[in-house]
Amino acid sequence: MEVIRVCAIIPVRNGLQAWGDVHRELLAPLTHPGVEFELRDLPDAPIEAIGCSYDADSLAMLHIEAALQAEREGFHAVAMGCLDEPGVQGGKEALDVPVVGESEAAMHLASMVGRRFSFLMPGKTPGSQRGAYPSRCIEDLARMYGFAGKLASVRTVSGETLEFAGRDEALPEAMIEQGRLAMQEDGADAVIGYGSLDVIGRLQRELPIPVIDPIQASAMMAESLARLRIAQSKRAFPRPDSMSAHD
Repeated sequence: MEVIRVCAIIPVRNGLQAWGDVHRELLAPLTHPGVEFELRDLPDAPIEAIGCSYDADSLAMLHIEAALQAEREGFHAVAMGCLDEPGVQGGKEALDVPVVGESEAAMHLASMVGRRFSFLMPGKTPGSQRGAYPSRCIEDLARMYGFAGKLASVRTVSGETLEFAGRDEALPEAMIEQGRLAMQEDGADAVIGYGSLDVIGRLQRELPIPVIDPIQASAMMAESLARLRIAQSKRAFPRPDSMSAHD
């Protein structure tokens, strides 16, 4: 059986240092003799965490370049990290191997197991804050991917992104509380979680609805597309003319 090589990119500086252990834990249940996951980050990135659209946009080209390098090295697929999906659409245009973003993969899976879903993620204040970042970013992605009608809410837990990598003991309880509110107040019957395997595991054990982790979702979908020899359509994502001059 051919071994499928998937490159999973954490699109920030020192991403492996901050998030490497979390990613390895989350990907461990997906590992089998037929797949190899390799983690990378962006050493030249100007920031270590994404907190707004400006941050995400500043990383987009570096993220695409890292994906292109993975393709040149023979990887069969690339999972481009971060729910904000910096550079994912450009990556789909630039690469011939499958490119998968975290939000798109998680939303597709959530739509298969529920009628409406909510995101649980870091934010400045807890609760549902429509129109504010990161809610605005997720809402835009849901519209682009055709899931606007299925997005029940984007619920945030007060905290910085890196706190979720640091295994703050208070986070699981706060996430569970927002997950319950997503069910009771927003009508969600599936949720997309965020954080370490401990947090995701607690959510899965204590919420009576499916809980999807976006890191696992993107890696699994990237492997599946590669194994099926299916990649993004070049009719939908044509190769940029500007790349021809550099080939």
